[in-house]
Amino acid sequence: MSDTPEYLLGTNDRELQRLEAQHEVWRDLAVAALDRAGVGPGDAVLDLGAGPGFVTRDLAERVGPAGSVVGLDESPVWRAAFEAREYGAPVEFIESSIEDADLGEARFDCIFSRWVFSFLGDVDAVLRKLHRALRPGGVLVIQDYNHEGVSVFPESKGFEAAIRATRAFYRGAGGDPWVAARLPGPLRRAGFVLEEVTPTVRAGNGDSPVFRWLDAFFPTFVRTYAEHGLMSDAEVARFDEEWAALARDPDALLFSPMIVDVIARRPS
Repeated sequence: MSDTPEYLLGTNDRELQRLEAQHEVWRDLAVAALDRAGVGPGDAVLDLGAGPGFVTRDLAERVGPAGSVVGLDESPVWRAAFEAREYGAPVEFIESSIEDADLGEARFDCIFSRWVFSFLGDVDAVLRKLHRALRPGGVLVIQDYNHEGVSVFPESKGFEAAIRATRAFYRGAGGDPWVAARLPGPLRRAGFVLEEVTPTVRAGNGDSPVFRWLDAFFPTFVRTYAEHGLMSDAEVARFDEEWAALARDPDALLFSPMIVDVIARRPS
């Protein structure tokens, strides 16, 4: 697989593996949010920003043969990975950006979105489109960042530089790593009724799933940040040294950024 420009973090084999590991770390959170939202057999679901289809597979198993799932993503690379999977329900892939996609009117019982809104520009316009695409009583389940809290102990200046660069990288591409905290207003303006805002933070040492999740990200992306002038070579070298020491330290503790479940509904 080769890189394509659609996705800020890349569409290649390395990123595919990282996304799969990321899904395994946070899968239970998605399952629990969908349970609370009442998504079940026979529902029609849109997986917004489906990527290679990890969540789509879980959604298909949930809705079963009587339901259906549409995966929306603009990457032809992710489409190939998506279509290579087997699913437990009728599944369709729409290759399009969210902004350009024709989602129809009152088509879905649920729209699920994980780590998509933090990459969007005009959140209000997207939410208006999603409101139209949901059936009356349909539910929108968003999981995204409020990027506060991410930290490591013992403290690491290299890690702090990497976090600073990550936030700048998102903002430079028009994204918002605090988007979950800003959603109530846009949801209300789009006509949704907000039901839930629930944050989750996970922590662990170098042997933990959350450390392995970020270990699949930062050692690679600090080099990307340096290429974009967001970290100096000295900061990258310091990150490498301190990150390796943290991975070996049984008493180290890494805290994830807040992952926020936002559940909102189109009124019946």
